[in-house]
Amino acid sequence: MERTRTSSSSRTDLALFLVISFVGAWVAMAPLWLDGLRRAGPGQGTPRLAAVCMILMMLVPALTAFALTARHLGAREAVRLLGLTRATPWRHEIRWAMTALTIPLCLTAAGLALATFAGWYLPERLPGPATIAPLVLSALVSLPLYFGEELGWQGYLLPRLLRHGRMRGLLIGGAVWGAWHVPMTALGGSYPGHPVLLGIPVAVVTAMLLGTVIAAVRLASGSVWAAVAAHVSLNEFALPLTRHISDRLVDPLFAGPLSMSTWPASGLAVLGVWLVWRRRDVPGNGAADTSTGGKGVAGPPPPAGT
Repeated sequence: MERTRTSSSSRTDLALFLVISFVGAWVAMAPLWLDGLRRAGPGQGTPRLAAVCMILMMLVPALTAFALTARHLGAREAVRLLGLTRATPWRHEIRWAMTALTIPLCLTAAGLALATFAGWYLPERLPGPATIAPLVLSALVSLPLYFGEELGWQGYLLPRLLRHGRMRGLLIGGAVWGAWHVPMTALGGSYPGHPVLLGIPVAVVTAMLLGTVIAAVRLASGSVWAAVAAHVSLNEFALPLTRHISDRLVDPLFAGPLSMSTWPASGLAVLGVWLVWRRRDVPGNGAADTSTGGKGVAGPPPPAGT
């Protein structure tokens, strides 16, 4: 009976997390919809109102996850369960954070090579210190916003999806991540100038692939910090660098980390993750616990009183 109540409460909390996160995303984007804003092309900048709305949207998953977890176990335990506290020695954390920073850049570079071969992209120069320094500053200032997403997706949602199997759980999580961006994607946020019915499916597929890679980093590192580093690298370095190293207007649908040209590299990365896990799960090869997805990922918290 206790186990049944625990499972039921966990499912209820998961449903609440998803509902609040999705409704919160639409509420955060509502001023842009009411204002009639829509990005008509990749050359159009981001208005201040849009920046504010995106900041609010990014904070929703973490605030929701923290509130639902702290309701049962208190604020201190919520911080631990969501993966914010350091789970391993600093050397391990820093090594994984640095590795996570390079992954989106490598995937983007592979995608840009394919886009260049296809004639969708033309690199002109290598980025210098004058280009990199402002990006580093922007990444440091924006760091809390990426915790706002990843504490929700990787700290709260991921452990609850792993009960469906690791690869299936990661792919579901990536699809949820992509669908959550719909209020922004539909306004031309990711693929300006393209039809909504094209942009949304592309965004979901891209999120499934990249989200799976980010979640795999989270499982391998045992901490949400590495997942944050990967997300920061994607948004604060891979995206702007794609624009900076070319003098031509870049269409993000065809070139860059969120483009279709990056799908092959991301797909190979996902396949590599699956093959590594499959090999480790073979008896005698150090099988991992498939119910938790690996060391350092806490399961759903029990309801109060259990």
